Amino acid sequence: MTNTQNKQPFITETEPGVFFVKLKKVYYEQEAVMQASYKFTKSCFIKIDAVEDGYVGIWFKAKPQFNIDPELLLCEYCNEVLDQQVRLDLEKRYGTIRDNIYQFAFGPIKDRMDDIDE
Repeated sequence: MTNTQNKQPFITETEPGVFFVKLKKVYYEQEAVMQASYKFTKSCFIKIDAVEDGYVGIWFKAKPQFNIDPELLLCEYCNEVLDQQVRLDLEKRYGTIRDNIYQFAFGPIKDRMDDIDE
């Protein structure tokens, strides 16, 4: 079993009702952070800023009309930002394949017939 005593929690309360998540930029691109954060703007006020070299910080404060368990909400956020980053990674890796399939499926029939004849 590993010693977790020296590790900092990935969610901290910076002041009453304000919670903070710090993510490494090497793992999470700006686009993934922004897209994940946007999904939480209905229930939270969110601020995103660089916190130190190689890290981005995201602060959350629940909107008054929402009764939210902050730990659950921020765990969901961490899953969402991971989901967004994986989506971006897959797009970079396989986006051209998808584009080729789309072009073949929805392109003019004449072009497809020429491909078959060759």
